[in-house]
Amino acid sequence: MAPPSVALETGSHFWRRWWFLALATATGASAMAAFARARHDRLNVLRESENRFRTLAQTASDAIVTINEQSRIVFVNPAAEKIFGYTHDEMLGAALTMLMPEAFRLRHEAGFARYRQTGQRNISWNAISLPGVRKDGHQIPLEISFGEFTRNGQRFFTGIARDVTERQHAEEALRRSREERLAELERVRRLIAKDLHDDVGSTLTRIALLSEVVRRQVGSLDASQEKPLSSIAGLSRELVDAMSDIVWAINPDKDHLSDLSQRMRHFVSDVCTAREIAFRFRTPTPDHDIAVVAHVRRDVFLIFKEAVNNMVKHSACSEAELEFRADEEHLLLRISDNGRGFDVAAMPAGHGLRSIHERTGGLGGHLDVLSQPGRGTVLTLTIPLGNHTQSNRGIHVTASHPASPHEYAVTEPHTER
Repeated sequence: MAPPSVALETGSHFWRRWWFLALATATGASAMAAFARARHDRLNVLRESENRFRTLAQTASDAIVTINEQSRIVFVNPAAEKIFGYTHDEMLGAALTMLMPEAFRLRHEAGFARYRQTGQRNISWNAISLPGVRKDGHQIPLEISFGEFTRNGQRFFTGIARDVTERQHAEEALRRSREERLAELERVRRLIAKDLHDDVGSTLTRIALLSEVVRRQVGSLDASQEKPLSSIAGLSRELVDAMSDIVWAINPDKDHLSDLSQRMRHFVSDVCTAREIAFRFRTPTPDHDIAVVAHVRRDVFLIFKEAVNNMVKHSACSEAELEFRADEEHLLLRISDNGRGFDVAAMPAGHGLRSIHERTGGLGGHLDVLSQPGRGTVLTLTIPLGNHTQSNRGIHVTASHPASPHEYAVTEPHTER
């Protein structure tokens, strides 16, 4: 009897079945369609971007020039033709150096070759000032910015150049106008100083002298007569001194640090000599000078006078040391004495430091007062020169280097005049 048998029938693999083949075909078609749409969209974006660039380039008032890695011009816009005087066909394919002065051509070629090899720039690519050359050989001032891009594996460089001839002419006209106004202002200041000195100052001096003459001619006077004449003489002398300060501050011939330091020396010499106070005053030598305009010069001198008067009246000192100097960043005044000192925290309002603080603040400076009872006083005034240029509050540094410590003249006690 034969053994029983079972017959088995197997179907084809699933990837051979119709439904899988249909699904794979549909998926592949969808992917191809999506790729085609993405490529089409990307081409449209690139095309639109290129169209926008060409539209902007065609209507721009600045010259736009694109070069390849061989420094050959591959694109120019109409503004470049207008600025440089060449036609589109004359520039296309030519070396970029045709638009440069001859002195710049070798430097450009060397710098461009170095940048292609190392990627290091020797100049800024943003709004730099360089000259260009027109077809007729005339040089024109340009403000140029550069950019770089890659297309189809090739590097291109684009420069945007603006002709700034008109702007330079306007700046030059503005500079001349400013210089003319400054010259006229100095002329007026000089005339005012002369009139004040010759008319008002001389009249006040005559009043003071006449009051003294009257006192001597009349002889002995009672108190009711003596006091008015003494007041007239005293007020006249005070006005003469005040007028002298005003004339000095207005006079443009005195707009220098050396004039300010000289007036300081005369003042401290008169005051300290009268009170028998030994002093040393260090000031810059004449070869280290700065220009200081009227109101700053006047305020610094008034601060100095107030500080010296306070020292003489209140400190009861026997020695004083003063220093006045300037470097490229600061103007510094330091006054120290060996007097009785005071408690800064409990400083009475009548010591005159309030007006010194106010004037210092008006100059944008900083004032330090160090003092202790029985240990003297040190007053330090610092004014930042950066905030006081000729066009902003009045100080302009003309020295090229700051003074070193040995560049200061030292005044010996009681010898200064």
